[in-house]
Amino acid sequence: MQYNIHFNMRKILKIHDPFKMAQSNVLTYVDMDPELLKEKDTWYYIQSKVVFFKPREDVRVAGECISQAYAEALGEKAAQYSVVKLDGKIGLLSENFQEKGKYRYYDFCQLHQLFSSFPRRYNQFTLKQLLETLEYHDPEAYKPLQQALITRYIFDWFTHQLDGNPRNINLRENKKTGKLELDHVFDKEQSFGVNNDGVFDEEKLEIWIPAIPYDEMDFKKNPYQIDGLDANIFSLITDYPDMAVVAFERVFSVDYKTILDTFASGEKPFSLPDATLTYLKGIVDRKEYEKDKVLQLV
Repeated sequence: MQYNIHFNMRKILKIHDPFKMAQSNVLTYVDMDPELLKEKDTWYYIQSKVVFFKPREDVRVAGECISQAYAEALGEKAAQYSVVKLDGKIGLLSENFQEKGKYRYYDFCQLHQLFSSFPRRYNQFTLKQLLETLEYHDPEAYKPLQQALITRYIFDWFTHQLDGNPRNINLRENKKTGKLELDHVFDKEQSFGVNNDGVFDEEKLEIWIPAIPYDEMDFKKNPYQIDGLDANIFSLITDYPDMAVVAFERVFSVDYKTILDTFASGEKPFSLPDATLTYLKGIVDRKEYEKDKVLQLV
């Protein structure tokens, strides 16, 4: 079945005369790999703000906006998205959330700049390796960051995020104190089984294969560890049971179905048809079931 969303054109903000920023100017405001900027170059200066625009006219808009609403309900820092029409295209506009005067920013492909043991190449490390590295350097100082990373990981599992790649996760370092923190939730458009084509893909829900695995695993040969439970989550809760339980309790503390209902009212720039709403609530029910099985192992 094809699941979709309905755009409410009367609710979509029209951006007139946008000023597109040169790449050199973007780097004045944003800590970003210049190579990545070549791919993501749709930065604008609008109403005295530096903003990023992603042209999207499919269910990726729902994945992004629903994930933002859920993150905010959990008290997480999240990028703020608006559905707009810019240069004749519908898409997602988000204000730059970096504070370069106060922080230095590192996406997960730049962790070698903080920890020499990390590889420089894209996607050659695991969450377990990062957690163990933090524990090795200073277990007490980095414990809050470990907890934040585990919570974010379970957040991605719960929302069945398919594109949590190392470029989409940032750490920020306070320039005065040197303290490291997990940065904002952003770029979650491929949540709930949304594929690269911008379609809810039920086949993608059979097993969660994160862009950053928890441990080194061959998902094609051995996708599950025990009794049908997700290999990543099973291994995570085995190694870090206390932090994982805290994360599970927090992630499931919000009435997610109520959040989904707010996107079915027609008061927002897009709405969820009944079939799509039922599909998304079914994912929540499935994750609730899996969570109960996982917590029985602790």
